[in-house]
Amino acid sequence: MSKNSKKNVLMVLAHYNFRDEEYSAARQKLEAASAQVTVASTVKTGAAGSQGMRVDPDVLIDEVDPEAYDAVVFIGGTGASQYWHDVKAHEIARAAMRDGKVVAASSHAPVTLAVAGLLQKKRVTGHVAIYEKLTVHGAEYTGRKLEVDGNLITSSGANAAKEFAEALGKAVS
Repeated sequence: MSKNSKKNVLMVLAHYNFRDEEYSAARQKLEAASAQVTVASTVKTGAAGSQGMRVDPDVLIDEVDPEAYDAVVFIGGTGASQYWHDVKAHEIARAAMRDGKVVAASSHAPVTLAVAGLLQKKRVTGHVAIYEKLTVHGAEYTGRKLEVDGNLITSSGANAAKEFAEALGKAVS
């Protein structure tokens, strides 16, 4: 894809209890960077954020073709646990990582990447409540607000929504 082409970004949301501010800050920054954002979830109606936001996803996660996207963003919140052992979520993340695309996860979502086997010896962060789930899979958990390790971007959660969004915007520019 040429540098002037619009980047296609897949944002994966939990159907229930995603973090509103992580989603909205990231989406705004991606769109400001001229990215085309597609939202995926397990249902196409009414994904509900933990703070009351409602989002109608564009596509079902089971219908996602990972090759169609230049970046994949897993939005956090406690609801992100629905993807920790999801075969399709793992397939999407593995394909993106294999192809050198941007792969990002915030808050509770990095566990999906860890269980998919993508975080061994990677410098990552995430919500403090999930650090053991990351380290048991070989990740180097730092506890910082934001970590960028090559094409991998992770954040600690809602407290780092702005930093996460800025890193995403920069990565797709």
